[in-house]
Amino acid sequence: MSTASKIEWTETTWNPVTGCDRISSGCDRCYALTLAKRLKAMGSQKYQADGDPRTSGPGFAVTVHEDAVREPLRWRRPRVVFVNSMSDLFHARVPDVFIASVFAVMAATPQHTYQVLTKRPRRMRALLASDAFCSRVGAAAGALGVGTAAGRIPLNSRPSELPRTRRGRRGRGEYKTAAPQAV
Repeated sequence: MSTASKIEWTETTWNPVTGCDRISSGCDRCYALTLAKRLKAMGSQKYQADGDPRTSGPGFAVTVHEDAVREPLRWRRPRVVFVNSMSDLFHARVPDVFIASVFAVMAATPQHTYQVLTKRPRRMRALLASDAFCSRVGAAAGALGVGTAAGRIPLNSRPSELPRTRRGRRGRGEYKTAAPQAV
């Protein structure tokens, strides 16, 4: 379930994936790792799987949550949405087909503005440039019932051209955004 956020640059969070692994010094002060430990202790269902103690921690194993993918489809009021505030959508253990489902939902809900941050920009760029990934987004949209038959996702759309989507890179204390075409 999404929550109203206290993060000053967003309105709500959407976490279809939770958990991560430290990959750089930019991860040394990861708020999500600390928060996951607390959420696990409180019994929060999404944070019960433990990650590798060398790179992750209690309640912070990379976990996909199929039940959370459809959440933005229920929101009518436009929102600024931080996607995966408690994870990295482009983590190696998040399957391409799951990422495609997330992008299909983003494409089907143009009333929202999505913020997708990653420390894995190479994977993000490779997926968004891939014709196979674009086909997966279309297939995921059909499977979710939000596909081209509903007229919501044009057949020629590429995920990197989605309207109202901001992508950036986390690291070195900076927040970078770029127009979708520039990423």
